[in-house]
Amino acid sequence: MNNKIYIAVIVVLLGIVAYLGYTVNKKQQEIVYIDKENNTIISERDGFAMELEQLRLSYDTLSTDNEGLKAEIASSREEIEAIERKVKNSNYDIAKARKELETLRTLMKGYIHQIDSLQQENERLVVERDAASERAMTAEEKSQQLEADVNVRDQVISKASVLVAGEFTGTGVRERSGGKQDETDRANRATYLKSCFTLRKNSIIKPGTKNVYLLITGPDGKVLSGKNEKVSVSGQEISYSALRQVDYQNEDIDVCIYSHEFPDKALTKGNYAVSIVESGAVIGTTTLVLK
Repeated sequence: MNNKIYIAVIVVLLGIVAYLGYTVNKKQQEIVYIDKENNTIISERDGFAMELEQLRLSYDTLSTDNEGLKAEIASSREEIEAIERKVKNSNYDIAKARKELETLRTLMKGYIHQIDSLQQENERLVVERDAASERAMTAEEKSQQLEADVNVRDQVISKASVLVAGEFTGTGVRERSGGKQDETDRANRATYLKSCFTLRKNSIIKPGTKNVYLLITGPDGKVLSGKNEKVSVSGQEISYSALRQVDYQNEDIDVCIYSHEFPDKALTKGNYAVSIVESGAVIGTTTLVLK
């Protein structure tokens, strides 16, 4: 009887031991599973955090001068930083976070495409601007050259449109009683002065009557003038010594002009500068010497 009790007790104890062993083994398996799951979660979290960091660094490399695009990139970068904070606090849904991550990756690809497009457009605009600038510079150079050519042409025409006097001779003239005239180079004998010259042939000038002025400047630097009359020379009013009207017909023509008569002994020894003026310009000069 006692043996049966012992045996029953032993069987019960063995059952308890077996149950406990099974329970302990099951718990150990659960612990191992939980540890593996935790390790997987930790590993996944660390990997996800690394992906976030890499994406944030990629966003940091994006650069543009477009203000609208710059604002969008800044907003996306803030979203990445917000997800990173959630990961650090373990306050996030990994599946949802991954969707957000993929969305941000897609946005970044779009930003890169826009930046490249803007860069290409800027480069095209720079090329067009440089080409336009070069065309403008070329046009300006042509305009300046044309202006210079026109100025040269105008100067040539202006010069060609002025009479030219040459082959000068000049002397003093002594008038005797009875109207007889003798040439003299003596200052104390000359009654007036004479200058002879040739107006050159010029087919450009309009033919007709020309007012030709004689200006004689004495050794003292003053113009010898018998009357208080003046002529405009290069915009300045100057007294003249004599005036003669000449019928010019675009051919060489010899002209002599006599100055106004001077009182006896009014002339002094020295060099007299002779200028011929027509249409407000000096067209010839020479020197006359009285002894």
